[in-house]
Amino acid sequence: MYDIIKNVIESKNYELVDMLYKINKMYIESEITEEQKEELDELARTNAKAENSYAPTQKQINKIYEKLDSIEAGLNKLEGVEEPTEPVDEYPEFVQPTGAHDAYNVGDKITYNGKKYICQINGCVWAPDVYPQGWQEVTEETNEEA
Repeated sequence: MYDIIKNVIESKNYELVDMLYKINKMYIESEITEEQKEELDELARTNAKAENSYAPTQKQINKIYEKLDSIEAGLNKLEGVEEPTEPVDEYPEFVQPTGAHDAYNVGDKITYNGKKYICQINGCVWAPDVYPQGWQEVTEETNEEA
C-alpha cells in the first residue's frame, strides 16, 4: 500500500487534504510505519499542486475579496475618505504569520531572501522555501505576463 500511495503522490495528481487523510488512516490501521507516514506526509505536502487542492474554493474566495474591495472603495467615496497617497512597497519583506488573521492570501506580494513572490493560496502561513507550491516566484517572464 505504501508504494501505491507514494506513486500517486509522485504523479502530483491529488488533493492534498484527501491524501493526508489517507496517509493518516493507513498509519492508524497499522498499514504503514511512523517513518513511512512522516515520509509520505512530507512528500505529499511538497508535491501538492494548489490548483488540484484549492482551485474551486480559491475562485470563490477571490470573487469575495474582489467584491469586498469594491464595497470598501465605494464606502470610502461616500464617506469622503481619500485613498492613501504614500507609496506602498509592492513587494514587502516576508513576515512569518502567527495565525489565520495575518496569513497571506492569493495575490499578496512579498520579498523573501532577495527574491520576489506572489502568493498562490489563501491562508498561507509558510515561507516560499517551506511550502513552494504556495508561492510563485516573480521573474522577468512572469512580470511580463502580469
